Amino acid sequence: MNESSIAELAASLKTTGLIQPVIVRQTPDGFQLIAGERRWRAAKVAGLSTIPAIIRDVNSFEQAQMALIENIQREDLNPIDRAESYRSLINQLGLTQAELAGRLGEDRSSIANHLRLLELAEPVRNLIRDQKISLGHAKLLAGITNPAEQERLSNLVVDQQLSVRALEQMLQATTTDQPPAKDQPKLSAHIQDLERSISRQLGMKVQLRSARKGAGKLVISYASLDQFDELMMRLNVETE
Repeated sequence: MNESSIAELAASLKTTGLIQPVIVRQTPDGFQLIAGERRWRAAKVAGLSTIPAIIRDVNSFEQAQMALIENIQREDLNPIDRAESYRSLINQLGLTQAELAGRLGEDRSSIANHLRLLELAEPVRNLIRDQKISLGHAKLLAGITNPAEQERLSNLVVDQQLSVRALEQMLQATTTDQPPAKDQPKLSAHIQDLERSISRQLGMKVQLRSARKGAGKLVISYASLDQFDELMMRLNVETE
């Protein structure tokens, strides 16, 4: 926890007292704090001898769940710590992303986007923790599979103070400038019409490739993680 923010809260508590109670559970040795550690620490710094508390009758499993949820709902939590809290809840409670979203009252796409941040290279995650690159930048970088390229672009964002839009345009230009594959067979008019029709309906670039009679592949390109989530929803695919 940020010590300066605790000191600021302590100064406020000296004037107004603690308005929002902490949550505790009773144990054979006294009481155990479930939620409100930041408020409890600030109260100690402020020199308060007593603070209001709500006693909840919960088991250890429910206690862990409540503590994790309160941690997630802290406004000062950075995106990486938030993502790790999401992952802890999913693993400990055996939830899907959709179920976790329902419990927290959040969009599933928001949880999915945060969890993807944990796949970023460690130097990039550190830049996010230090607030040197934003969540918007991070979501774009999470769409890059090469860790070295993630790190290169994240450093470029910091060094050149690139906006999210500038980074997005850079990534789109890189994709557009890729040379076409060699010896690619010319598409029939029917296949070209199908590509245009599917692309128009999905709002994404689509490529149809026939390998042999009755077989082939359909490639759908998405420009952002939000667009990927939209595609998964339209295809009725549940991503864990």
